[in-house]
Amino acid sequence: MSSLKVVASSLLGTVVLLTSVAVPAFAAPAAVSPAKPSIPAVQVQKPQTQGVVFTPKTILSNTKEHQIKVVVPVISGLQDKAFEAQLNATLLKQAQDTIAHTQQGARENAADAKKYGYDLRPYALDISYEVHSTGKLVSFSVQTYVYTGGAHGMTDVTYYTIANQPKAKQLTLADLFQPGYDYRSILNHLISAQIKEQNTKEGMEIYSFESISDNQSFSFENGNLVIHFGQYEIAPYAAGMPSFTIAPHRFHNLLKPEIGALLK
Repeated sequence: MSSLKVVASSLLGTVVLLTSVAVPAFAAPAAVSPAKPSIPAVQVQKPQTQGVVFTPKTILSNTKEHQIKVVVPVISGLQDKAFEAQLNATLLKQAQDTIAHTQQGARENAADAKKYGYDLRPYALDISYEVHSTGKLVSFSVQTYVYTGGAHGMTDVTYYTIANQPKAKQLTLADLFQPGYDYRSILNHLISAQIKEQNTKEGMEIYSFESISDNQSFSFENGNLVIHFGQYEIAPYAAGMPSFTIAPHRFHNLLKPEIGALLK
């Protein structure tokens, strides 16, 4: 996802299956429509329709060098217990690694501030998650906010959709559709129409969109398919993280039968 992936590879390592919400001192940009403030995710024990439960595990670390708040979901109730155990282990390991990278960078930053005599700006890391419920699909979004100095921090959101079956699978956008359907052209057309409408409303060209990818971020919300983009991916920073909602009648007949069954 755009420029945050570079930040993530150098500072945070591989940040997956985690999400964040900004604390008041470093509020994150919008996670949905452009120029609309994002609403912080609330970490609560939240059951899904099929009995899957997300229980928060919180890790805090605050010093003069850094401010860290990490909330890791501990997932229970999946049919595939091996998948569940691996997922939970990954969540905890990624959180620990991310914290370690942030603390190391913060120490180096503090040392440089002392050496060169500039004001210390603490590093910030804020990670949390938000659960979505759609039929037999288990989904949650991952948001990670990082501040390492400068005018603003960077936010990355990743969406995970898991088929809760005896053999669980994490789905990509390409996994949803029947072979032979040019779903990308159809979705591109629908997204382009929404972009044209938004540009007209704003009175300027905001977006630079060409096409979705097979691994494009997505979620299902209230029966709709929502396509998500990251910061700078198709629009300036001020536009936040745009998303485009596709109504069920636009895509449902393109789905694989087994995916359609999971959505019920």
